[in-house]
Amino acid sequence: MKLQSIQILRGLAALLVVLYHIRAMEALAIGRNGLSEVPLLNGFVTNGFAGVDLFFVISGFIMVYVTQGMRAGIRSSLDFLFARVTRIYPLWWFFAGLISVMFVIYSAIGYEDVWDRARQGEPLVPYLVKSFFLVPQAGPPVLGVGWTLVHEMYFYAAFTLMLLVPRRFWLWILLAWGAMIAGGSAFGLSRPFAGDYSALLFYPMTMEFIMGAVVGLAISSGIAWRSGIVTLVGTLWLMAGLTFQGVEDADLLMWGRVVWFGLPCTLLVYGFATLELSGRQAWLVPVGIGALVAALISLLYNLVSESPFSDRLGATIVTVAVGVVAMLSVLWAGWLAGQARPERIRAMTPGFKRVHRGLARVGDWSFSLYLCHPLLLAPIRLAFGEAAKVPWLAPVFQLGHAGPLDNIALIATSLAVTMLAAALSYRFIERPMIIGFGQLRERLFYRKPEQAAAG
Repeated sequence: MKLQSIQILRGLAALLVVLYHIRAMEALAIGRNGLSEVPLLNGFVTNGFAGVDLFFVISGFIMVYVTQGMRAGIRSSLDFLFARVTRIYPLWWFFAGLISVMFVIYSAIGYEDVWDRARQGEPLVPYLVKSFFLVPQAGPPVLGVGWTLVHEMYFYAAFTLMLLVPRRFWLWILLAWGAMIAGGSAFGLSRPFAGDYSALLFYPMTMEFIMGAVVGLAISSGIAWRSGIVTLVGTLWLMAGLTFQGVEDADLLMWGRVVWFGLPCTLLVYGFATLELSGRQAWLVPVGIGALVAALISLLYNLVSESPFSDRLGATIVTVAVGVVAMLSVLWAGWLAGQARPERIRAMTPGFKRVHRGLARVGDWSFSLYLCHPLLLAPIRLAFGEAAKVPWLAPVFQLGHAGPLDNIALIATSLAVTMLAAALSYRFIERPMIIGFGQLRERLFYRKPEQAAAG
């Protein structure tokens, strides 16, 4: 059974990453125009890369959750590996191929250095082979966001081996895996970027997969403790991390993000899943409102990575405090309404479920959104640059122009275009792939003995 609440978290993770990259494009365009304006998207968005941490935790959880009922053995392992490989590679190849074609076009129109900046000294053919097959290398693959998929494939390979072992041993395997990573880090084997197999094996962010998998085991065992409170705490912890964290140094990119982002994301995955399984999704209302209010406060502080420690600390305290007040106010108002007008609360349930399903739909698009948005943001920035050359259009399209119109236009356009592209990609490319490979999987791994004999 697909958990809609987890799909919502997928969508939020993808949107965080998209906002992070929109901000980066905004800053790049302002800099290239020689202007001094700061991007409109600051605050928690400066750490929007934390969406990746949420993706990693979800991946670990999903791998355990969807394999409930599978018997240990080679058949289950191959079935799982086939499902995950066909889920990742075809869509990755499609978008990696598109960005490669775009690089050729950019080179032809005067941006000759795009290949040099991408491959970072690696010969072109080995670079492309490693990129398309998601093999560790010195720099990111041809489509930069694919570096996360290198880790995904590593985790899938490890989990394939785990499926050879009875499920009752998995917790011990996961704990040993985590101990190996911690030990490797203690001996200096961890790196901020997994540029080779050694760094991949001891990369601290793998702990987020492991934590997600442990959550999956806990939920599969029926453990559900204070789900609502856990979700509230996880939300506030994540907002604190997004607001407080500064420059992306080596510490933050390794164990720092595990603590600041991985742990609260683990609480969120646990909370969202257990709330849905117990039919208590109403808790998501105060969680969502509190998160929105906290995000707004974070944005109003206009923090950047280089903001002084005192500024970031003060903003974090206020952001979390206001988020707590918002959550408690909604909980209190909901309790009062439930006491005085319970029929009104019941009447709102269908509407809440529709919103819930709508947000889950964004989660369905999340993989397409994650892969397609880098291909679209650069052309949008270039289009804005061309439009800004027309004097009467400059206030709207020249980033850094007096007033917020240009910033708002870029953010709105980027979100609208990337969301539309993701929806179309899911509908016409990703979903047909899922259905087609799903049918092939059924034929390969789930045929009855008499069907297999007849075939």
